[in-house]
Amino acid sequence: MSDYFPADLLSEILVKLPVKTLIRFTAVSKSWRSIITSAAFIASHLSTNSENQTLLLTRHGKYSKLDQFSLVKASENGGFGINSSSEIKIPFEFPIEYSRIVGSCDGLVCLSNDMFFRNPSIPSIIIWNPSVRNHIVLPNPTINPIESHNVVLGFGGFSSNAYKVVRLVYVRKIDDVGCLNVPPQVEIFSLDTRRSWRRLIGGVGITLWALKSTHCRAYVNGVVHWLAYKPFDENQPRHELAEDASASLGIFVIEDSLGIVGSNMVSWNVWMMKEYCVRESWTKLYTIDLLEEITNFVWFWKSGEALLTIRDLGLVVYNPETKETKDPGIYGDPYSLFVDNYVESLLLVRGHG
Repeated sequence: MSDYFPADLLSEILVKLPVKTLIRFTAVSKSWRSIITSAAFIASHLSTNSENQTLLLTRHGKYSKLDQFSLVKASENGGFGINSSSEIKIPFEFPIEYSRIVGSCDGLVCLSNDMFFRNPSIPSIIIWNPSVRNHIVLPNPTINPIESHNVVLGFGGFSSNAYKVVRLVYVRKIDDVGCLNVPPQVEIFSLDTRRSWRRLIGGVGITLWALKSTHCRAYVNGVVHWLAYKPFDENQPRHELAEDASASLGIFVIEDSLGIVGSNMVSWNVWMMKEYCVRESWTKLYTIDLLEEITNFVWFWKSGEALLTIRDLGLVVYNPETKETKDPGIYGDPYSLFVDNYVESLLLVRGHG
């Protein structure tokens, strides 16, 4: 059939199809396979379908098997689909109950294993494309201090499709005066180089401590952002978001921009940086006052709807326009949910595994 279609026209038709269909179509003929697996087609397919996003979740507990993830589809209007989750079995040994989604970029998902130091034989970091069932096991990190330390990871396509994992290692030094806050040691793994960790000589030159929690990290404009703090510094400048010492903060992507959610134990305020890297552009989008107790924010969709957890009710979707909640049909222990935005792609990660 491909003999009757010019290659350009065939590409225009195929590029609009989902990944699962395209994988089947690679068996139609050598010419179809050549088109679908070409770098130009993969990039075009990703660009064309970048708006068709889903949520990727790990769910621990009785509602989910320990070797599976869940995909939650979004409806066409940008909201959360009802009862639209599907399970994805992971094709490698990795303890989901001790894993975290570090980040997702262009269909590639970075997973980290918090059990690494207890059992070094289990991979510590994996980059995986669930759509094409392809993954790579990263070599063990090189910075592993003997002293007690904290590790924070980031993942993204930082430039020219060079997908990287950034690893910050914090060690708190103690002298006769007390604790000294020192800059983190940094190492970077890039998928487009010789597949080894590269140490950043001299570190980053700042003493802020990034937080490792899922909701303390966001990938926006090709940059990984973390919530961070400066320990033991009472003179640190404070933004309105953090005026209350008891405020609870989370960082998210809201409408493709950097967003922050802050709680003062009475209500929740949702903020967005409308102009990137311009501090004065922080704008309060809305305040959430619900009679029920909100225990956590999980995610935001482009429509502005928020996926959050309410005590005794579990996951709900909050609509800021109607100020109402609805059941998204996603079930599991709300305290063990890890979520990231995900877009299907044909990208392959090359290497062992």
